Amino acid sequence: MFRRVVLLLTLSALSACVWRSYESIVEVHLTVLLQMTDKLCGIGEDAHVPAAADMAEFTYPAQRGRQFLRQFQRYAERSSYKDFGEFLDHYEAMLKRVDAARVNPESWHAERPLQLRDRALLSHLAATIRRDLKG
Repeated sequence: MFRRVVLLLTLSALSACVWRSYESIVEVHLTVLLQMTDKLCGIGEDAHVPAAADMAEFTYPAQRGRQFLRQFQRYAERSSYKDFGEFLDHYEAMLKRVDAARVNPESWHAERPLQLRDRALLSHLAATIRRDLKG
């Protein structure tokens, strides 16, 4: 009897760990990363230059996205997986550029159009990934 209870509890715990599907997790990552992109662009609209400490808020979601890719390597052949890696590459490149530009007011001013371009590119990539997930 005790073994059955332990087995049922173990199976319940394992099923809870895999309850969320690959597709739903990718969707969460895309949503958060796009929200962070919008927030970063909003900072640029306000002409506010983020402090170095503020940049961690933007880099953390990308780190979590990379962790997801490592955890779900068994999906590496899917186009959505590859496209999400490309999405993260573009997001991280944007962050590096923003981080470098924030220390110089002239560079920061020139950064604004690039942020808008990046937001459009990331939105397009996210739409492609979402189509791949559904199809």
